[in-house]
Amino acid sequence: MEKLIENLKEFETKAISVSTEPELQSLFEKLAPAFLYGGYIKVRDDYKVYLKTVEFYFHSEKSNGIHDPIVYHRNGRDLEEASYFPLMSIHAHSSGFDITFESETGKYRASALIRSYEVIDTRYKKNGEKFLKWDSGLVMFKKSDNYCFNTQSTYLKAVLNGFAFGNENDIRWIDSPRTQLQGITEKTRQNVFQYKNEKGEYIKTDRRCERKWSFTREERV
Repeated sequence: MEKLIENLKEFETKAISVSTEPELQSLFEKLAPAFLYGGYIKVRDDYKVYLKTVEFYFHSEKSNGIHDPIVYHRNGRDLEEASYFPLMSIHAHSSGFDITFESETGKYRASALIRSYEVIDTRYKKNGEKFLKWDSGLVMFKKSDNYCFNTQSTYLKAVLNGFAFGNENDIRWIDSPRTQLQGITEKTRQNVFQYKNEKGEYIKTDRRCERKWSFTREERV
């Protein structure tokens, strides 16, 4: 398996000319294993964050492109003209954290929302690494000896945080591909609705979005 950044560069070369949703779906299906089986996010020397479910988002800034108005980082939402993020940027927003792969050349926004994940605390050298799980009591996460994963994407802020000014190594992606890939489940994205365009303005409808842009790794860490 190639490095994640190489997969994203290959995605860009093909996505620039994509004109239909089935074509884009095929590109996402090829890209998903790189996120789910290709490595993890290293947070200093404290945590490893493995992605279990990613939801893809794609919005063309072209009038005749594929539009996904729910995308946070796009023109006309928070900013009239939003600058393009560098490849593989972490974008924190009210729904959680995205890994972005936008293209100024292709005039589109693209990202993978971390919808579910496993967090390993690597500081327990003597007793081995420990999984963290969500605790609905007084603390956000607690140590667990058992395997577990979390679906509260916004709570990643508890560990995926603390960016040091001028330090590029605090939070970074580590390529660590697995030799054998188990299954990946495709489904529609969580709490995403369809939009309609009325006089140049996106209006949310009460219909669920039918795009199967959510991918879940069946194998555990």
